[in-house]
Amino acid sequence: MSRSAEGYADALAAQGTSIVDKEGERATFEDLGLHAPMAASFRTAFPNVLYPTETQREFIPAILEGKDVLLSDVTGSGKSFGLVIALLNKPRTVLKGTKTENADNITSLVIVPHRDLAYQLFHWIQKVVNVSNTPPSLSSVVQVLVRDGGSHLGNGLSTLKEQPPHILIGTPQALVDIYRSDSQALQLSTLSSVVVDEVDYLVETVPRKDPQKSFYKATKKAEQKIQAHPGVTRQLLDIIFARRKELNERRRDEPGLFQQRRRANILDGPMRQLGTPQLILSSATLRTHLKNYLFDESGWLDKDNVLKVAGNKVKRNGRLSSASHQNDDGAKATQHSVILVSEHDIRNISGAMPPIEDSSEGEGSGQRVSPAAVFALHDEDGKESEHYSTTRSPFNPNALEAIATAFAVDVPSVALLVLPASSPLQRAVHELRELGVNAYGLDLHSGTAGRSHLLSGGEAVSENPTLLVSTLATTRGLDLPELTHVFVLGIPEGPKVNARSVDAYVHIAGRVGRFGRGGKVITVVEDDEKEEEEVGKVVSEGSKMKRILGRLEITPVRFEPFV
Repeated sequence: MSRSAEGYADALAAQGTSIVDKEGERATFEDLGLHAPMAASFRTAFPNVLYPTETQREFIPAILEGKDVLLSDVTGSGKSFGLVIALLNKPRTVLKGTKTENADNITSLVIVPHRDLAYQLFHWIQKVVNVSNTPPSLSSVVQVLVRDGGSHLGNGLSTLKEQPPHILIGTPQALVDIYRSDSQALQLSTLSSVVVDEVDYLVETVPRKDPQKSFYKATKKAEQKIQAHPGVTRQLLDIIFARRKELNERRRDEPGLFQQRRRANILDGPMRQLGTPQLILSSATLRTHLKNYLFDESGWLDKDNVLKVAGNKVKRNGRLSSASHQNDDGAKATQHSVILVSEHDIRNISGAMPPIEDSSEGEGSGQRVSPAAVFALHDEDGKESEHYSTTRSPFNPNALEAIATAFAVDVPSVALLVLPASSPLQRAVHELRELGVNAYGLDLHSGTAGRSHLLSGGEAVSENPTLLVSTLATTRGLDLPELTHVFVLGIPEGPKVNARSVDAYVHIAGRVGRFGRGGKVITVVEDDEKEEEEVGKVVSEGSKMKRILGRLEITPVRFEPFV
């Protein structure tokens, strides 16, 4: 697979080569309903995106037909990119009652959890617009609203009102800010499509618990908290789909036979007559309690006209299923390692398998080092923050040194470091630079700090590799084709091991190993033991990581540079 192709192209092409139709021939985007000029623009913008993925074959036609979609598939299956393709191909229409009319208004609203994912989608669309024969103004096609120093309420709101885009991408809080400032600016009553990407992160639910269990009261308390403070995404969807909610509530006790008769004549059903937009909900991790809420309780979905796409849950690409060199389909597997750090030692977790040779392209030097070899260099420009030098660091210096060492000896081009949610990101960047690491806070709006890595496959080996630093909240959904390594500092969504921490690890690990490419996920935790108050047991960070990997049926692999 070529490393020089642009951005998402290589990954999508690799996956597409295995997709065939009933006659044994590969399905094309035109076969899914895309207009030929639009498909041609995509091929020009992303020359290696030749065929749709299996998941895209399922949901793109449904979106073009106006169906609601509940989409769940593994990371790297092309969900977000397929949504962009489908939305760009939808006609520029708005809903007026039960009819659609051509208008230069907002057609689709895309709600995403963080600014970097918003700009990733924006840049994909920008590439398509730029290759058009007669490119329209970019702001007429797509605009982004994120909380960026309040500019969304200034220039952002002005541009939105002067030239409504075909597709509006925004974070929930920024969109609510706009709605409160000018309730008509978002044109919620005439939208054709609403997309919520990473819906499990934006719509919180709690699992059902047995009333006899000791933690049942805690679960009920969590449910009451959500009801009292439902979150901004729920508030937006409740506004947009208010009429649907009313109708779905009236149908709650409807006899099953009546439902079947109505659904047999779906186009004339009363839900279709409401004139509400289609709703597309997507994520790689949709727990049962969330799916039940979305389908049965939220009232947002048109249950007579919804497609559920579950994807291939047999972990086909090996990111979270195997430590073998290759999976059954020939795709390279991702290696998962856990490093324990203490004042005296940096070592692999016990029980780790021997390392896998040649698992990723263009690896670093691969030399073996001991803790004594950990280096400490200074920032190239010699600058040092006076504030940082006079305040205590929140980071374990041994953990950062372990990451710096592993980065130096094993990363060929670009790696990602994911910090705990509350960590001061710029402080981490500063301290890593003090250790000689070419570190930047992840920012897909900036070329150096992210955008260039989004849009270019780059070289297999770089003279000065880059470490992008982020938190879990700002990594969901991102596709950075150059990534070969992801470093994780601490227990994801720690300190407890539960469904949230397992799902968090899935999303973090999913940044590498996409579409048949190899990769490494290296989690660095403290080598100590602490007593968990609720269970009264003494446990270590390492044992917690073993539990997370165990739930995902992953055996850790020894990371060679350390003992």
